[in-house]
Amino acid sequence: MFKREKALKIALVVLGIIAFMDLLRGYMHTFNIWYASENIAHMTQTADTMMLMNTFGITNFLTVFVYILIIVKAKELAPYVLTILPLSYLIGIISIKITGISQIQTAEWNGQYMMYVYLTLSFMVGLNYFVASMREKNLKRRI
Repeated sequence: MFKREKALKIALVVLGIIAFMDLLRGYMHTFNIWYASENIAHMTQTADTMMLMNTFGITNFLTVFVYILIIVKAKELAPYVLTILPLSYLIGIISIKITGISQIQTAEWNGQYMMYVYLTLSFMVGLNYFVASMREKNLKRRI
């Protein structure tokens, strides 16, 4: 197990990697939208679906800038963001199930497989930081 300081450094590196992945995702969802929708998501290309996909790409760019800001100015927030990120997607998954969208969707959404790795890594690295912090607090109490 890592010490808190090392776990924070790992969280910052992973947040940087995720920022880069979001940059790629943002590009794919916006400027490369026609290729991504046809060849990766295998989705029907209607004006509405393309608008929604593009809008999602805009939010990817937003997260890139927020993550970079955290890495540069608010390092201690990195593990919190890494932990919150998959929880936010979980809320989205639940809403997709509850609203019945999952039963009517026809796209393959092949990007989901990369997202499984992205979200698992995010959560595990964030959790690693909190476990390391708790271990250090417990060690200090014993002394």
